[in-house]
Amino acid sequence: MHLDRRQESDLSGERGEPRRWAMEVLCRVGDEAGSSRMVAVASAHIPSWDGPEGRSLLALARDGLGARCSLNPACASPEAAEHPPNIMDVRSCAPYLCGQNVAPGSVVAWGGRAACAFVNSAIGARSEQESTRTALAAAICGLTPERGLHLDENREATVAVVIDDSGQDLEMVGHAASALLPGERPLFCGVRPGMGAFKRLALAVNSRGGSPLFHVTDGGPPPGLERVNAADLASQGTLRKEADLLVIGCPHLSEQEINRWARRIGDDRPAMEAWFFMSRLCSDKSPKTGEVLRAAGRVIVDLCPIAMAEEMEGKRVACSSPVLADMLSDRGLDAFYLNEEGMAQALFRI
Repeated sequence: MHLDRRQESDLSGERGEPRRWAMEVLCRVGDEAGSSRMVAVASAHIPSWDGPEGRSLLALARDGLGARCSLNPACASPEAAEHPPNIMDVRSCAPYLCGQNVAPGSVVAWGGRAACAFVNSAIGARSEQESTRTALAAAICGLTPERGLHLDENREATVAVVIDDSGQDLEMVGHAASALLPGERPLFCGVRPGMGAFKRLALAVNSRGGSPLFHVTDGGPPPGLERVNAADLASQGTLRKEADLLVIGCPHLSEQEINRWARRIGDDRPAMEAWFFMSRLCSDKSPKTGEVLRAAGRVIVDLCPIAMAEEMEGKRVACSSPVLADMLSDRGLDAFYLNEEGMAQALFRI
């Protein structure tokens, strides 16, 4: 890998220990990927930072950052959520809703299954699936080795998933594609998802961490691309089960979704408790509608639902994401997925 003089000085430690550590991490990644050069990153997003190792690594950021940086929501207790002041004071799996504005075509270093897949697929920026170490190293140096999804030839669709039924549950299709089409870059045909549906699809498609890029079109599949029918991947609709608790906001809710849920609830009294997860920024921007949601249960900010798993024990938990349902089930909870309409019906026991 070719380094310029400034990068060599970082690697030698001339500009401080944090930059030496970061450049060493990046050079190792570049060597393993066969990269020939470093490229500038517009921003970084750090996943899985709130364990002991992650918090110790964040201390390296105190001496300054070379790129704007945000954090995934905490998966541990709120007390573990301290971080250096030069990192954005928001914790969300949807950083694009919280001030991380990036341009199509720019290179970023975004970790987190939901964030990475969204920035690649919806925004058109370019990110590899970054770990806590590689995302932080990129943030410190403002660089990352050019590789993988940064390159045009690695961003073309490899399989067409044809959705020919408007009743098909797009999240379930994406979730199934993650398991049955690992490593592929699917083109979902026959759909035009809005922002909320796109961010939920991003998590579903990348639920196993191997598909951080997909494409969508409201047209048909292009000639020459292998075709898979969505109905062969996932069943239609959502299996209705009785719930004691609704967990809504995986990925975190946007302002529009907060307002939409508030309109659904209105002055009605919900029949069961719901927990709504969002960033503190989106919560602060929606104070009146946030109060409506609090009347239906709890509004929880800057945390991942996984952080609340202990409080969910003994309950039948309906999740707004099949990925979250899997993660909670893996922890021994009685958790299952309901789509948004199913959630609304369950909230009022329709």
